[in-house]
Amino acid sequence: MGVLLRRTGDGDEVLAEWAPSDEASVVAAEETYRHWLDQDYEAVQSDGTYFEPIEGDVFPVEAEQVILSTGMGGG
Repeated sequence: MGVLLRRTGDGDEVLAEWAPSDEASVVAAEETYRHWLDQDYEAVQSDGTYFEPIEGDVFPVEAEQVILSTGMGGG
């Protein structure tokens, strides 16, 4: 089971959950994922301990967590 999260100032917001074997849940999660990428969010996948950037816009169906956040500016 995977979970799509969006980082907010108040914590993580659950946007979607999916099971790789449930095509409808994967499609719904992927649509939500793409919506937020189109809003200039960036994504990483995580197993709860380690974080790895997601290359391109391919939805990582096998990930435990996909976390969306706005870009962090530096200066």
